[in-house]
Amino acid sequence: MKEGKISAEMLSKFVYTNLGVKRNEVVVHSGIGEDCSIIEFGDYVAVLSTDPITASNNLSGYLSVIISCNDIASCGAKPIGVLETILLPVNSDEKLLNKIMKEIDKGAKELNIEVLGGHSEVTSSVNKPVISTTAIGICSKDKFIKTSGAKLNDDVIVTKSIGIEGTFIIANDHYERLSNHIPVRILDSAKNFIKDLSVVKEGLIAAECGANCMHDITEGGILGAAFEIAEASSVGIEIFSDLIPIRDETKIICNYFNLDPFKLISSGSMVITSSDGKKIVDELKKQNIDAAIIGKITQYGKYLINGNKKIEIGSPASDEIYKIS
Repeated sequence: MKEGKISAEMLSKFVYTNLGVKRNEVVVHSGIGEDCSIIEFGDYVAVLSTDPITASNNLSGYLSVIISCNDIASCGAKPIGVLETILLPVNSDEKLLNKIMKEIDKGAKELNIEVLGGHSEVTSSVNKPVISTTAIGICSKDKFIKTSGAKLNDDVIVTKSIGIEGTFIIANDHYERLSNHIPVRILDSAKNFIKDLSVVKEGLIAAECGANCMHDITEGGILGAAFEIAEASSVGIEIFSDLIPIRDETKIICNYFNLDPFKLISSGSMVITSSDGKKIVDELKKQNIDAAIIGKITQYGKYLINGNKKIEIGSPASDEIYKIS
């Protein structure tokens, strides 16, 4: 298998056929595109998600908190805490553990959440730090939002711009290499994308403004997110390449490594569908969050429209970030 997320086909064949017993308390079960499970507790639901950080060498502790809580916000829920599992290579020193924990602490404080627990271990099973985070959030049981909630004729909205996380990681991890080919001001600006990685604020705003579906754009980029929304909701989707916002820093860095920004890990940007996309876009902009309508939910098919070309969107392959050597 290639590096990156397991394909939807393999998930359907090997993972979703082996999920134990379905419990009545669980109102959203595991499924393609559903980044969170939701469990009912009286008038409220607990929203849970788990994610590893493997693509980044720097600031991985901070990213682990932000990225996992983005999934919680995609359900319209408020994050309350995280559990962190930290696996360190043999011969790691104490400074590395301290660095990771300080980064985790920074992310938790920014989101006003608690580190609830976890596990730390040194193991020969890894050759670089691996951090796996489980995030927990809370929401009224009548207000949570599912990836599978997209409806026919919904507007498709994207927040901020695509490739935020990938651009930040590449600029941060390959700064010296890139500085010989790309102006330092571009790289410094890309490193500053770290301030845009959270989608908690836009998730909560969109949930209050009538979002039918929300999905944080992670591995596989905007095309992967579009595929997962359509697959989860049993609908079609059409998005227009010329409407998808992308920053110059992302274009320049992707061009250097010959990467497709539409398939680049993009935490910090969220896809939202709604019957009234303009209402959500206007409210987000009032809160100083850029957003744009980039397409429509249709009955059949998954397509990227590029000029006169209608390109079918397939199951996401390995993220573009793994092409960098």
